[in-house]
Amino acid sequence: MALALDRIPDHESPAGGTVERTQALTGLGSTGRRRTVLKAIALGAVTLGSTVLAFPRRARAETGPNALTGWDRTDCHDAYPIGYPEEPDTSGEFVNAYATCIGGAWRGSDFCEAGWHKYGTYVEGDVQVDHQPIATACGTTSTKNSWRWTTPDGKVYRCSDGFSTYWGGGNNGYTYLTICRARV
Repeated sequence: MALALDRIPDHESPAGGTVERTQALTGLGSTGRRRTVLKAIALGAVTLGSTVLAFPRRARAETGPNALTGWDRTDCHDAYPIGYPEEPDTSGEFVNAYATCIGGAWRGSDFCEAGWHKYGTYVEGDVQVDHQPIATACGTTSTKNSWRWTTPDGKVYRCSDGFSTYWGGGNNGYTYLTICRARV
């Protein structure tokens, strides 16, 4: 039987209208009412949502676009057992947000590309900048390119290390440790 639009009941039909009851699910011994089904769907959604919120997201090792690995935890307690002095960004979109990353002459999202430290040569005005991601240690023997930091408001950021060398514009090849800060 094909569905015809004229057979779909109007939601504004009067109670005494000629709306026929559907024959769907009549083969079952008992059929649930619409409200029972909707309650089950809502309860399932609430249960799933609360389960997801109850378990914190685990940090995992990541591999950046240049095959350098990131730290697999959300802290650097090996090097800073009682914390670390977060430093605010010097440029980029998070300059007025909570401080996260540490180290580097400059820190900010300006040194990022796809969430990791830039790689390659870029021209900024009359200055050429050569960016090179690096792997460093965080109080351990293993080296990583990035670390995750959680701010007091619960946001997680990736701090990816690299060197940036500036040429031209009065600079004769000055190299700085720069930190890319990206939201995870």
